Amino acid sequence: MSQPALAKAASSVLIRGESTSALFSQGTPSLLDGHSPETFVAAHPRDGVVHSEAHARSEEPSASLTKLRSFQTFENLTVAEALLAHLEAEQVDAVFGIPGGNIAPLVQALRRQARIRFIIGSHEGGSAFMADGYARATGKLGVCAVTAGPGATNAMTGVASAHLDQVPLLTLSGQVSTERFGLAAIQESTDEGGINTAEMFRHCTASSTTVVDAKSFPRLFERAMKTAHALPHGAVHVSLPTNIARQKLAKVSVPTAPGAWKSSLPAAPASEVYTTFEMLRQAKRPLIYLGSGAREALESRGAEFSAFVRRFCIPVATSLRGKGLFSEEDFLSLGVLGIAGSKRAEQYLGEGVDVLLVLGSRLGEWASKSFSSLFQSASTVIQVDATPSVIGQFLQVNLPVVADVSSVVAGLVEFGHTAAPASEALVRERRQHLNELSLAHRSATAALPEDGPLKPQHVMAELNAHLHGGTDLYVDMGNCTGWATHCLRIAPPARIFYPCGLSSMGWSMGAVIGGKIGKPENTAIALTGDGSFLMNGTELVTAVRYRVGAVYIVLNDNYLGMVNHGEHAQAAGEYPLEDPYFSLGDPDLVKFSESLGARAYEVTRPGQLAELLPQVLQRADEERRPQVLVCRIDYREVPPYGDRFAAVASAPKEG
Repeated sequence: MSQPALAKAASSVLIRGESTSALFSQGTPSLLDGHSPETFVAAHPRDGVVHSEAHARSEEPSASLTKLRSFQTFENLTVAEALLAHLEAEQVDAVFGIPGGNIAPLVQALRRQARIRFIIGSHEGGSAFMADGYARATGKLGVCAVTAGPGATNAMTGVASAHLDQVPLLTLSGQVSTERFGLAAIQESTDEGGINTAEMFRHCTASSTTVVDAKSFPRLFERAMKTAHALPHGAVHVSLPTNIARQKLAKVSVPTAPGAWKSSLPAAPASEVYTTFEMLRQAKRPLIYLGSGAREALESRGAEFSAFVRRFCIPVATSLRGKGLFSEEDFLSLGVLGIAGSKRAEQYLGEGVDVLLVLGSRLGEWASKSFSSLFQSASTVIQVDATPSVIGQFLQVNLPVVADVSSVVAGLVEFGHTAAPASEALVRERRQHLNELSLAHRSATAALPEDGPLKPQHVMAELNAHLHGGTDLYVDMGNCTGWATHCLRIAPPARIFYPCGLSSMGWSMGAVIGGKIGKPENTAIALTGDGSFLMNGTELVTAVRYRVGAVYIVLNDNYLGMVNHGEHAQAAGEYPLEDPYFSLGDPDLVKFSESLGARAYEVTRPGQLAELLPQVLQRADEERRPQVLVCRIDYREVPPYGDRFAAVASAPKEG
């Protein structure tokens, strides 16, 4: 659409406010009940962007217009109530955290309304992990509320973990009253009389601020929301002194629809998308590599993308965090390319790739197989990402595209509708090669013994049969990460999530609770090791209290397994695996789980998990009670971390 036509269409749009019921439906108590709204609209349309000529032709004129934001004003709200009004507008229905004196005004505001549940965890770190899991499962903002001082510092690992994985998360921390600054008040969080937690968060979030004046709250909070929802997403922190949280605001403007603060990247230029398409179409050995930055694109256009790669017979590999975005049951799936990934993907890349298209991955250590030289075999590299600085940080990139990944996927699909493969002979040759590759690796896979000790591969095989439909799997850090990556085959709509950025042990214990609360209709399973389980296992009591039917599968080998195997591999047999140095002391994890109110089961032999899982999954939903399966695995089984162990063991180069 031309700019004059766009302007003419825009002028015909009637801009008007929405009624209060658009934001707060009847029948459910809201924190704003009883307050008088004044409705208005801020008319600031973004520029309409035509993605490509083909796209422009396919749209109706009005479809190119961006939906305008509209707002409501409410009178006489406290800062704490205004904050919750914004969360309601974002359709956030759960806040995770732990109460305390310096966050009391916010907790009291939460108690006075019924729209947003306050889920009280057993530790602030676990609560931050819950907010992270909630955001990943729902696509909404995750929110964590903690008190000042140790409440904020305890939450910091979970907040940093979410931020590095580009999860939109808002952390609200309490603060002593401003008139007490500099008096060494209990849990004061300033430079003048305590630990400046706002500055600490500044180094592990996208933004961190303290509200020291009620009138500045709307502006500072709006800025934080915009930052959390920017691309790439990230964590933000807002510190609220108790006196500021209780102060009244004469008027508060609240969006009438969710997503008001979400930003969007410009679409990739049509010329760059067309160049990408033509290079893939004419390549002899192309490869598309999907990272977590392609999640939104594949969740919205996954079927069309699959049809596109099948039409041109383009194989697809994923990063660890991109696992399952493209069905791993598909003929064209090479699986995960990276640490603990697929040997099939590794061989295909190692044999030489003439065009490598990287969608939404920064190619960090997990994704690049410890910065493997195999990636250098790609003759031409095209990298698409929202963040300019990550493009080319590992590989020399021939075509850098800083744009919304969704626009590139959409453009490839559109161009694919109107063109045929450059050479049907090449397509047939590629299909035959992929068939041979698949058969070779399938025949090379060792058969699992039906008797003897339970191996982690048994657990993965028996779990894999239940990863279908609306199943969300939250995988912790440790040996369980490698086994899940290497052995499981994920096909949408099933999803798998990892905390790779900070590689935080204990993450899944909280994340699965937040995910299940956010998406109660989905099956939520945590896969964790016994070391991670002991770090945050007390969050089981949170799941019991709030009737969350999450399922936990624990790989129990009585060791900090990844460290134990890593040292054994690096020290060339200096220490035996049986050495007690990294032992956990053989705690009874079944009794521990039962003491917190969960149902728990011990799994000791092959086939037992397969027998238990159907009833366990059913009980989790019917009883709305956490279920724990403690799988006693063979500690001698070596995890698929050879490259990682070698990278850690490598000596620094001299000179």
